[in-house]
Amino acid sequence: MKLIHHTISKLSIVMIIILTFWAGFFFYSILDEILDETDDSLENYKHLIIQQVQRDTAAINNSSDLMSQYFIKEISEKEAIHYQERYFDSTRFYELEYEFDPVRVLKTAFRGQDKKFYELTIMISTLEQDDMIEAILWSIVILYITLLICILIVSEFVFRKSLAPFYKLLDWLNKFTLGGKNPPLENPTKIKEFQRLNETILKMTRRNEEMYSQQKQFIENASHELQTPLAICRNKLELLAERPDCTEGQLEEIEDIHRNLGRIVKLNKSLLLLSRIENGQFHETKEVELNPIIKELVEDFQEIYEHKKLHVEVEENAVCKIHINESLANILITNLLKNAMIHTPNEGSITIRIQSTGISFTNSTDGNALDQSRLFTRFYQADNKKSDSTGLGLAIVQSIVHLYHFHISYSFDGKHRFDLQF
Repeated sequence: MKLIHHTISKLSIVMIIILTFWAGFFFYSILDEILDETDDSLENYKHLIIQQVQRDTAAINNSSDLMSQYFIKEISEKEAIHYQERYFDSTRFYELEYEFDPVRVLKTAFRGQDKKFYELTIMISTLEQDDMIEAILWSIVILYITLLICILIVSEFVFRKSLAPFYKLLDWLNKFTLGGKNPPLENPTKIKEFQRLNETILKMTRRNEEMYSQQKQFIENASHELQTPLAICRNKLELLAERPDCTEGQLEEIEDIHRNLGRIVKLNKSLLLLSRIENGQFHETKEVELNPIIKELVEDFQEIYEHKKLHVEVEENAVCKIHINESLANILITNLLKNAMIHTPNEGSITIRIQSTGISFTNSTDGNALDQSRLFTRFYQADNKKSDSTGLGLAIVQSIVHLYHFHISYSFDGKHRFDLQF
């Protein structure tokens, strides 16, 4: 969920709660105000009627008009002394409409000019409470829903406007690539927090660029500086082996040293390659078709491992195309194919199945299943480890797979099988 939608949803809940309480308070306040106004009218009618009765005893006869009606009846002095004035709601039957309508009633007692006590009942017509409540309720609901929608629309517009620098910064960070050609951050804003965020991000990216540059330089230096002395050592060993005074034992020692130096060269190249992959130094990508790469590498490796008399079958069920750095695509297929070639016994078989969404490498074996928890870690080798294996091939494969968000899995059903899914 986006930040703006998360904020709006929280704001909506708060606004709904506040407006619900406020609507209820407003609704009951309106009803109370209507009752107060009606009671005030009854109070005024009471004073007018009592004054009229005090002046003219003929007014004692009940009277009525369109909106009000009153009744006067004589009561005892004892009843009048303990009489309590009260307001209440009731109904009155209208013969013309032949129905009962709501009225507000006031009952009070007073002493007339003739020294007698009377009970005064005044009724005044009111709006039908059910209709009035329904009308007020619908008005409040419509008003507050409209108000809530307007507040949320305005809030979203304001939030989008306010958070525009934040989203612009996110977009710039999403496109930022270490070691690549990155455009300058142009994100002017008057908000101090966003200004500080821009400054912090720029400082962080500059530090990362410096560290990346230093690391890249170190890898390049290590690649050149280590390869040169190793090549010199191997050449000197070859010259030493050609001397006529070398004994057979010395030649065996020289051969062993030469073989280990070759392994060191391979390890050095593999480790440097692994570092470059993990540091994201392969930026250029394009659509690469893997079918011709696989067929070409199969031919090359069959010549190298001709002595093993391996049977390699390539099943092309579809054309497999992926977006990847071309060099890394070659390294990925090379390592998986080489892994299968090295660990397949003499006269064994290798099957490569090519689908549009993935490639599988299956090879026969005379060993057991591999340890899946350590299979793609550096320097892992099976029990029957080979002398020409560095233990880094599958680690490099895993790094490339992780870099491009592919998926690789291993299974064993009497044969080793690696499934590469794109």
